[in-house]
Amino acid sequence: MLSDFEVHPSLATADLAAAKAWYADKLGLSPIAEYPTLAFYRVGSTSFTVYETPAAGTAQNTVAIWLVDDLRAEVARLRAKGVVFEDLDLGPDGRTVDGIQTGTDPIGGGPVLNAWFRDRDGNWISMVEQRPHPGEPTVDAPAIAPMLAASDLGRARAWYADKLGLEPTHAAGGDVVYRQGKTEFVIYATAAAGTAKNTVAVWRVADLRAEMAALRARGVVFEDYDFGDVKTVDGVLTDPDGDELSAWFKDSEGNVLGVVQDLRDPIPVA
Repeated sequence: MLSDFEVHPSLATADLAAAKAWYADKLGLSPIAEYPTLAFYRVGSTSFTVYETPAAGTAQNTVAIWLVDDLRAEVARLRAKGVVFEDLDLGPDGRTVDGIQTGTDPIGGGPVLNAWFRDRDGNWISMVEQRPHPGEPTVDAPAIAPMLAASDLGRARAWYADKLGLEPTHAAGGDVVYRQGKTEFVIYATAAAGTAKNTVAVWRVADLRAEMAALRARGVVFEDYDFGDVKTVDGVLTDPDGDELSAWFKDSEGNVLGVVQDLRDPIPVA
């Protein structure tokens, strides 16, 4: 099942070359692997991909969360490179001040600092500084994780338990956190749920067809897509170069989630 595999964010771009230049110039990141329409990046022991799609720019919600040790230092470093941090009115959670929201962890009781910026394609990315919760498995900073939007957090939590067999490590306020190996993903309540038309998170698995069979047995429906030059067959897309198999499904909130099996030498995700 997917609980055996690590998960990473998938960020959409309208122009992969321009996106790679932005991530290099603004964030100081270079891909560890590159393909015609996708770049693969490492952040600590975690990863993310940037891929070219006509759906870039549709997501109006935060799509990834970046865990850092010292948020104020990171904000200063990135501002010096031209990254713009957003000032937001977060309602009951307060406002950002000079781009930073200061809060208290409802579980651990320690301070939590948040900041948000957008990449060149408008993808919203959150940075957070937060102490680990006592007794829980930790994800060491720096790390990046998918943020999945939900209109109904209870419905989403029930769907992930029933369809994917996943249970959260904790829930607090409008967030539900799931940990898988050295990675995690967060489901959070937002009015912007359902806006993203691109893939927002990917599991890289050892045997895609076996995973699909297991998930279909639980009621997961895999999507069929026609990409013009290639199309899925029974939910599976075979890369024209024979490098990978891919499949997609949607969760209860409309998030598009991917499952990928590397047929070439696998990209290390940890």
